[in-house]
Amino acid sequence: MEVTNLEQQPAAANPTVVKVQKPTAAFVLSLIAGILVLIQGVVRLLQGAGLESVGIKDKAAGKVLVGAGIAHLGGIVLLIGALILVGAIIMYKTSMILAGALVVLVFSILSIVSLGLFGLLGFIIGIAGSVVALARK
Repeated sequence: MEVTNLEQQPAAANPTVVKVQKPTAAFVLSLIAGILVLIQGVVRLLQGAGLESVGIKDKAAGKVLVGAGIAHLGGIVLLIGALILVGAIIMYKTSMILAGALVVLVFSILSIVSLGLFGLLGFIIGIAGSVVALARK
């Protein structure tokens, strides 16, 4: 029995080697969506910080109501954007295209809570990227 190194033979000479095409278009769309959602998260964090410094205070407890809520929303949106980026990387770097596409799809749908233009664009583009990846299968 002869042992050969499969990496040294061309794919045409070895019928067991299957070349998997990477979902480049889906990756790029998902990457753009993740970046847009991250930008929206940063905007919400900055808005929350600005409103906290001049914001509306509760007379009884003395707490800032509006700014803290928006800042917390910004943190959640940052996490969602980061997870969209993780899904895009999983989709492109590994052979788990379906798992990466589902991660992008779920967190793109959740990005609608960002309530902003960049979040809305990330929502639409993220869904498009995951649909492109899911359509490959």
